[in-house]
Amino acid sequence: MEGFFLYYCNTNFGMGKYIKPTEKEFEILSVLWQEGSASVKKVHEILASKTGYTTTLKLMQIMFEKGIVKRDTTTKQHIYKANYTKDQAKEFKVKQILSNFFDDDKALLIAYLSEPVTTNS
Repeated sequence: MEGFFLYYCNTNFGMGKYIKPTEKEFEILSVLWQEGSASVKKVHEILASKTGYTTTLKLMQIMFEKGIVKRDTTTKQHIYKANYTKDQAKEFKVKQILSNFFDDDKALLIAYLSEPVTTNS
């Protein structure tokens, strides 16, 4: 069932690779979707990360190797841009929820979403 969650990313480095972004990678992608493109320093500052700069750098390098982001190396400061779309992310997350909580049954998910919201008072 693992292949159900994996996505094809068409890049030079990611050609033919299937990728499954981690939660930290999704956080970085959110910044890149918002900003369009950004340096590691800018991403790190926006995330106000509790991890060190080098951890953010390493994550973004791994994302580049996976084909999740593109990297412009024409300047001293490398600039990264998302190569994984919001639509791909939505599809991944919905399929993940469907599998983890609804036994891959779309009707169960739709029924759940159709129920009125309840709050614990």
